[in-house]
Amino acid sequence: MTLRSLGLSTLLSTLVLAGCNAISGVDSLSFDGAGAGGRGGGASGGGDASGGGGASGGGDASGGGGASGGGGASGGGDASGGGGGAACEGEFCPAPMGIVIEDQTFTDLRGDVTTGNVFMDACPEGQVIVGYRGQIDDDGEASIHGQIQAQCGYLNLIGAGPYTITTTPGDLTPNRGDYGSVPWTMMCPEDQVVVGFSGRVGDFVDRLVLDCAPLLVEGEPSALRVEIGPVSSPEAVGGIGGEAFPDTRCGERQVANLSHVRERGPINAFGLGCKAVSLAY
Repeated sequence: MTLRSLGLSTLLSTLVLAGCNAISGVDSLSFDGAGAGGRGGGASGGGDASGGGGASGGGDASGGGGASGGGGASGGGDASGGGGGAACEGEFCPAPMGIVIEDQTFTDLRGDVTTGNVFMDACPEGQVIVGYRGQIDDDGEASIHGQIQAQCGYLNLIGAGPYTITTTPGDLTPNRGDYGSVPWTMMCPEDQVVVGFSGRVGDFVDRLVLDCAPLLVEGEPSALRVEIGPVSSPEAVGGIGGEAFPDTRCGERQVANLSHVRERGPINAFGLGCKAVSLAY
């Protein structure tokens, strides 16, 4: 009778423990009822330090809303991005892809504008004037310009913000005039373009000076624009005869792309054609 009671008691205890295991999810229990390697709420369970809601979980410092997450310091509006963030209504600002040269205009023509053959020699599409070359006679201070042609160059947009504009050599326009024996070259400094000119004229073009300037990309990331930088001039070429004429410039944000010449042997009038420069998206 005692043995049977003891056996029934043991059987009942075993059934109770098995039921607890099934309910709690504990793989095994020690004789004191403690979980040896449980999954549900143990130190390594779903809510622990390495679990879904822990320090490294979805909302932690490295998670979706953390410092490096979608809205973090390195998100769309960071300092090295395309200029995004609040400046572009919370989106990435569009990045410029290149340079547009358009809308032809012309400066005044300086010199004798009533006689001679007229030439309007434009640089090829996508190029602008970065200098001139030609020939003068050998009369010293009385020298006049006898031949002239423009050196064209390409504009290149460099960088990913901030941006710079550089130049590389391109084509030459046709040589105009058939007078003079002393060659000359007048080039803008590296990465600069022609934006105007000055000099002296009489019956012919006596003296010529180019206005050169770099092109700068300025403005907020959401409103970038091309601006003309500080203007400088290479050394003048030609004599000191005739009369000085006013500094003659292309329009705002414009650069020279065309050589406008009148010649009747020597060069008797000179001017520029200009186009506006902007960013392409």
